[in-house]
Amino acid sequence: MRKTTLIVRTVVLGGFAVGISSCATSPPPEPPPAPLPVVAAPAPVPAAPTSPDQDWNIFPDPTTGTIDIYHKGDYVGVIDGSEPKEQDPPLPHKPDRPPSDE
Repeated sequence: MRKTTLIVRTVVLGGFAVGISSCATSPPPEPPPAPLPVVAAPAPVPAAPTSPDQDWNIFPDPTTGTIDIYHKGDYVGVIDGSEPKEQDPPLPHKPDRPPSDE
């Protein structure tokens, strides 16, 4: 009888353990990953009004000391230091020799 009681207790405890473990809930599913942040493009910068000063191109030549002046893509002249002192700012004048296309 003792052996039968021991077997019955083991079977009952085993069944109880299986019953409890089958009723246990599984862990909750992982939450979905957070959405990536949305970065808005910066607002476009309005174009500055054009001024006549933007049409001038000044190219100094450090080897000769002259400054070639262009206005709207056309060659205007040169400032080479031989201008009269009364001119402030000095006005470009035609050079003694034409500018090189280097």
